[in-house]
Amino acid sequence: MTLILILLVLAASVVLYVWYGTIVTRRNKVGETLGGIDAQLQQRHDLIPNVLAIARRFLDHEKTLLDEITQLRAQALPRLGERDFGKIGEKFQTEASLGADITRLFAIAESYPELTSSGPMIEAQRAYFEVEANISAARRFYNSAVGDLRNAVEIFPGGLIASIAGVSALPPFFEAQEASRAPVKAMDHL
Repeated sequence: MTLILILLVLAASVVLYVWYGTIVTRRNKVGETLGGIDAQLQQRHDLIPNVLAIARRFLDHEKTLLDEITQLRAQALPRLGERDFGKIGEKFQTEASLGADITRLFAIAESYPELTSSGPMIEAQRAYFEVEANISAARRFYNSAVGDLRNAVEIFPGGLIASIAGVSALPPFFEAQEASRAPVKAMDHL
């Protein structure tokens, strides 16, 4: 009888340790994917001053937009490397606003043939769209890692050992802004 009890306690200990290891591994995977997003966001932030310098030569009357982009970049830059799961949502929101303003800048720039035919502007747009594609891929990896971590914590006995494994709050999923979810009206773009 004691042997069975010892075996049961040993088996339960092994299961709890494996589950603990799973949660820690998945928490670290979320951190790794956040690092991937940050690397892409850093490339975007490095590119923005070049884009703004090129655009300033042609878009003096769009000064408020250029200033807004500069301000959003200044707000977003210190948030790179943020690993507090409670603050990640704010980081994503600031970055989404910055991305929307840069997209708006490129849309305005298309009205200026001398700007859109400028070699540096063409190269800056190409680089920017490449970085945006990489950010999108990094966000998909992040959401996958968050899903795995949430599953490990929310399935019993994960909730019992999550805080021991260093997960006090679950990270949010990256979600597109409400405007991005609206259907596209082709007539508005013709």
